[in-house]
Amino acid sequence: MADRKNERGTMRQHPGVMKKTSIFIADDHPVLRNGIKTVLNAVAEYVVVGEGATGTETLSGVLELKPDIVLMDITMPELDGITVTKRLLEKLPDTKVIILSMHSDLTHAIDAFRAGALAYVLKDSPPAELLQAVSKVSLGMKYASPSVAEDLLSDFVDVIKRDHSVDPFDALSQREKDVLRLIADGVSGREIAERLFISVSTVKSHRVNIMKKLKVGETASLVKIAIKKGLVETK
Repeated sequence: MADRKNERGTMRQHPGVMKKTSIFIADDHPVLRNGIKTVLNAVAEYVVVGEGATGTETLSGVLELKPDIVLMDITMPELDGITVTKRLLEKLPDTKVIILSMHSDLTHAIDAFRAGALAYVLKDSPPAELLQAVSKVSLGMKYASPSVAEDLLSDFVDVIKRDHSVDPFDALSQREKDVLRLIADGVSGREIAERLFISVSTVKSHRVNIMKKLKVGETASLVKIAIKKGLVETK
């Protein structure tokens, strides 16, 4: 007998029987739900325990059945999939959500992952891709349809490039570097003006701009930077 009752009378699984991954399907199109169910039922370790056609129905159904995985349509009546995902994960943080969507743009995908979903699968994906997503998510891994994943990676790389700290010294013009070098050498403003054939006021203006770009407020800091960058030799 596969299942036996424990002392309290509740059912427990026989040690030799593999526990199946329970899945809830949420989509407002019955034909699509049936298609997904057919794909999942073909895999021995998966079992579909419930379905929902609206956001409200899905939320109540998942909270009651507590499935391992929820295949969540992103667009449903009453409550959208993103909202449902946020609400159910507040109560069932261990539930794994796979968002099913017809939207391939990054906005929807990012919203899905921010809500707590572990995967984002396009509805026009082949059945094998859906099964791959379910397999990965069941292990706690993340997944995104190839086209979405490529856009996410590209966007991530752009963010890294944009946020990469740039050395403020590189923002100085050659004339500003010349002024910085002379300041670090202890040359007075008037003498700097004479050496560079510019006015004293221009020297002052360069000094202010240099301090702003390097984000310092004192001459000692300017000297340290100039030495570090090799503009002057240490004695």
